[in-house]
Amino acid sequence: MIESPTQPGSVTGAHRESLWLVALYETEERIHELLERLHALGVETEDASIVHVELNDQLRAANLPPAAHTPLSPHARNAVTGAIAGSALFLLMGLGLYEAGPLKFSQLQGLPAHAVLFVLAGALLGSMTGALLSTTMNAFAAAQAKPLPKAATDKMQELASDGYLVAVKMPPHLGEQAEAIARQLGAKQILL
Repeated sequence: MIESPTQPGSVTGAHRESLWLVALYETEERIHELLERLHALGVETEDASIVHVELNDQLRAANLPPAAHTPLSPHARNAVTGAIAGSALFLLMGLGLYEAGPLKFSQLQGLPAHAVLFVLAGALLGSMTGALLSTTMNAFAAAQAKPLPKAATDKMQELASDGYLVAVKMPPHLGEQAEAIARQLGAKQILL
């Protein structure tokens, strides 16, 4: 009978189970203290990786929801929306007035020519109305804007801070102890 090499804790050839502790700290000194304590537990810390990380504007922009990455400005979106709504509205009104009889231009022959005129007029007026409403709403919102409370600005400063990331490979049975040590030393985040 052949023994199964996949039993927990068994070592087969070059394969050994390992666990990675990844922690984020504000200062590099805390990382060195973490590595010293882990070494005292028996973890081989010679191959630990330390990386300086910084949250910049590009990283923050990459984490924004996709809706914030629209190719058009709010003014342009409102103008396009107004043009579409205006052209549809003017087309319906123009068709009704054309069929009723009071609105027939002698220079234009037939319904299709009138429809094109109504769509263009509606698009022009709709886009101007959309852009004007956008400007008015932005001016009103700017007048009503209140400064953020101190707690919110502090949170933004915390997100903008840089730090140091450490990754340490260790045996799985030391994972809980290593996590507890990392938390005691004030890790911002821990992945295990």
